[in-house]
Amino acid sequence: MIDVMYGPHAAKRYVSDFLEHDIPVRLIDYRNAWNLDDISLPSPVKFLTYEPIALDDWPTVITVAISSTGMEREDYSNNNPIYRVAYSMRTYVWVRTEGSEETTLMRDRLITVLRSALLDHPCLRAMDTTNFFQVQIDESSLREEYSDLTLLKGDRVLAGGYLAYDLTLREIVMRKAIGQVETLDIETIVVGMTGDLEV
Repeated sequence: MIDVMYGPHAAKRYVSDFLEHDIPVRLIDYRNAWNLDDISLPSPVKFLTYEPIALDDWPTVITVAISSTGMEREDYSNNNPIYRVAYSMRTYVWVRTEGSEETTLMRDRLITVLRSALLDHPCLRAMDTTNFFQVQIDESSLREEYSDLTLLKGDRVLAGGYLAYDLTLREIVMRKAIGQVETLDIETIVVGMTGDLEV
């Protein structure tokens, strides 16, 4: 069980770990359905959970937490309040290959696969082995944004886009009662003196 409030780090780590386990298998299903090879729809290389970013591998998927959007206390655990915390998230896709049409197609296909993963509630819940986080993505908040193409070194083209969505999970705030004093057991050793004392 989670012991403390981890904040946006927990949200980013949860999504990245989920995608890292889910995407390879999901990509195979989509390749088969669309009759594509792993060159047309490659596996992302990195699932980063921190900023700033360095785009060194292609394609790359990066999840970030933009802001927290709300907290609601829902229960207690050993007198510690449990909150359901909502975060505004973005999962970015960066693709680079030859030709603008091929690049945008690869980007669009990867975003479709990622959208499918993030909306797969049973798979998301299966990642919560503690049954505590209870991660939920608000379907109504999910939207897709696409960036303009940037020409890099002749025919090498970079395309990016992201999925924006709201994610909620449970967190505990550890606290002590006001005025609570902790005591320590201290062992006192008395050292005796031998011999006569002269006055």
